Amino acid sequence: MMAEVRTLQDIPGIGDKMSKRFVEHFGSEVQALDAILAGDIASISEVEGIGQRYAISLIQDVASRVEGVTMADFLRTREAMDVYEKLLDLVREFAHTGYSREKLHVFFPYPSTKAEKIMQVRESVSYYMHTASLLEGDDSIADLLSTVSQLNFRYQCPKIRDRVIITSDQEYYESARKRFSGLVDVHFARSLSELIDISRGFSQVIAVGDKFLAFDFPEDIEPEFVSDLDDLDDYKIIPEKEIFLFSRNLSSLESSVNLVRLLRSKGVSFFEKMDDDAIEMLSSTLALIDEDGDIVHGMDAELDRISDAISSLNVVVAETVSSVNEELNSSLENSQMTLSGQDMLKVMNGSMELKEILSKKLHKNYSSVVKDAVERICNELHLEKKERLLVDSLFPEEIMHPIEADVESLNNLRQYLDKKAQKRKFNHKREVSRILSAYRELSREMVKSVLDFDVGFAIGLFSRTYGLTMPAIIDGAGVGLKSGRNLFLLSRHGDVIPVDYSIGKNSFGLENDDSRVVLLSGVNSGGKTSLLELLAQSIILAHMGFPVPAEMMEISLTESMYYFAKSKGTLDAGAFETTLTEFSVVADESAKFVLADELESITEPGASAKIMAGILEVLMENDSTMSIFVSHLSEQILENTNRNIRVDGIEASGLDSELNLVVDRNPRYNYVAKSTPELIVERLSKKTGGKEQEFYEKLRNKFR
Repeated sequence: MMAEVRTLQDIPGIGDKMSKRFVEHFGSEVQALDAILAGDIASISEVEGIGQRYAISLIQDVASRVEGVTMADFLRTREAMDVYEKLLDLVREFAHTGYSREKLHVFFPYPSTKAEKIMQVRESVSYYMHTASLLEGDDSIADLLSTVSQLNFRYQCPKIRDRVIITSDQEYYESARKRFSGLVDVHFARSLSELIDISRGFSQVIAVGDKFLAFDFPEDIEPEFVSDLDDLDDYKIIPEKEIFLFSRNLSSLESSVNLVRLLRSKGVSFFEKMDDDAIEMLSSTLALIDEDGDIVHGMDAELDRISDAISSLNVVVAETVSSVNEELNSSLENSQMTLSGQDMLKVMNGSMELKEILSKKLHKNYSSVVKDAVERICNELHLEKKERLLVDSLFPEEIMHPIEADVESLNNLRQYLDKKAQKRKFNHKREVSRILSAYRELSREMVKSVLDFDVGFAIGLFSRTYGLTMPAIIDGAGVGLKSGRNLFLLSRHGDVIPVDYSIGKNSFGLENDDSRVVLLSGVNSGGKTSLLELLAQSIILAHMGFPVPAEMMEISLTESMYYFAKSKGTLDAGAFETTLTEFSVVADESAKFVLADELESITEPGASAKIMAGILEVLMENDSTMSIFVSHLSEQILENTNRNIRVDGIEASGLDSELNLVVDRNPRYNYVAKSTPELIVERLSKKTGGKEQEFYEKLRNKFR
C-alpha cells in the first residue's frame, strides 16, 4: 500500500535532529524531500552524519513506501533472493566507483503491477547498453571514472595567517569578526600608529573604512582600503575559502571535466547544463590551482619569477659569498703592495695605522669584487630595479674579511619578495575564486552526473561483456528463450553451451502448445538445475528492466517468482511441514513463476510423487501461473494425476573419448528422459581396474 511522505519525519529513522541536519544542508525541508524522492544519493551522503550506505538504504525505504512495493514482493523465497544478489554482484564488478557499487542496490525486480517502472528502467538501461558499445575499447573511460568520488564541500578552510582586516569602526569590527571568525585576524585600530604597528606583522592588510585613507604610510606598509565590507563578496576578502573546497576535491573535478569532454567527443550527449565553453572555463580555472589551494607554477611568469627568487635566495647568496671570499683570498695571496715614504712616516709617528693604509690600498679591489657579487645575485635571481636596490645593502662598504651577507638586509629582501608574491597571488586567487564560486553548484551536479553515469555504464558494460539482449515483453502467460546461457556458469568458465527452451505462449515453443506447468526430467549432471537457474536469472533481470543472457527472449510479466532450490537429503518432519506451508502460499490467484528443483527429496519417493502431482494440479488451475519442476519422478507423478502435464527431458546418449557424458543440453519437448545412472556406472568401470572394476561391472550388468 502506498504511503505519502509529506515531511522528513514521516520517514522512519529521521527524527528531529536528523531532520534539522537535512534542512540545514538543503536549505529547506521541501528541497530535502525532493532530493530523497529523486534518489539523489550523492547529495544526501553529504549531510552531516549520513554515509553513502545509509543514504542508499534511506532511498530504498522511501521508494518502497511511496511506490508501495519492495523487492520481497517479487522475490518470494530465499533462493530467489540469492539469485538476485549473485546477479547484482556480477553487475557490481563493472562499477568503477564505490558510489556506483553501492547505488546498484537500488535496482531490484518489480511485479507486473509496476510495469511502467520496469519500462522506465529498460529505457535507461538501453541507453547505457548503446553507450557501452560506442565507448568499447576506450580504457581511458575506466581510468577517469575510477578517480571520481563524491565531492565533499564540508571542508573547513584553514586560517589565513598572513592577512589581516583592520578597522577603526566598532560596527565594522563586530561584523568582520562574526563573518570571518577563525579564517583571518580582525583588529581594531584607534590610531594611525596602531594601524601601522599591526600591519607590520602581516603580508596583506585590508583597511576597512575611510578614517586612515588620507594619511601617508611608510614604504613597507601598503594597505588595501575598503570603504564598506558588507558590499564585498567573500572571495574579495578570503578567496582561499572557495578555492579550498575545490582544491580538496580537485582530482574528482578534473576527472569529471575530462570525462565530459571525452564522452562528447565520442558523440555521447552528457551533462548539457554546461556547454563546451563553460566546461573549458571551469577546466582552465581548475588548472590554476593545486591540491593545497595554491596557484600552480607556470601560470604567471611574473609570479613564477618572484617565487623562484624566494626559493633560490639562500642558496644563491651563500654560493656567491663563498665565491667572493675565494676570489678575495686569491687576490690577496698574489698581490704586492709598495708603501710610499710618506705613508711609512705616518705609520711610524702613529698618525695612521697600517690596517687603515692597507684598507685604502685594497678598497678599489674589494669594491669591484662586491659590486660583481651584487650583480651576480641580481642576475641569478632575475631581480627587478627596486629589488636590486635591496641587494646593494647585503655587503658592507668597509672591507670585511671574510665577507658575510648582512642578515637583516637578507631578511628585508625576502620579506619584500614574499609580500610582492602574496599580493600577486591574492589577485589571482580573487579571480579564481570569483569564477569557481559561480561554478560551485554546477560542479556538484556534474560530479553527481558522472557518478550516476558510472552506475548506468556498469550495467551497460555488464550487458556488453556477457552478450545480453533486451527481452520482448508479451501478453498472456509464457516465457521462451533462444541461445540462453547461465550467467553464473559463464562468469566461472568463460563459455557455456547455449540452450533453447520455452513454456506457455511465446514464439519459441511448440506449435499449438501453451503448456504453462511443466516437468523437466533427465540425466544427472545434464544441465536441469543450470537451466532452471538460467530461467530464474532471466526472469529476475527482465523484471528489473535489465537485459537477459539470451540471443532472444520473450516473457510475460508476473507478480512474483518462487524459486525452490534442490534440497540436500530427506527433510525431517518440521522442515517437510515448512516446505508444504511455502507451497500453500503459491496456490493464490496472482500471476507468478514457480521454479522447483527436485522437490521429491522432501519425503520418501512414493509420497513425494503424490504431493508434487497435487501441487502441479493446483498450479495448473491458475491461467497466469507458469511453473517448471525438475524431477526424477516424472513417471510416478504422471501416474498420480489425470491432468495433462507436459514432461520435457534432457538425456545423455553415451560417453565421449574422455569418458564425459554426451548430453544434448536442449530439453526435448514431451519426452520423459531417463536419468541414465548406468552411464555413470559405465564411466566408473572404465576409469578403474582390478577388484574395483569388477564391482562396477556387476552393477552394470544389472542394467542389461
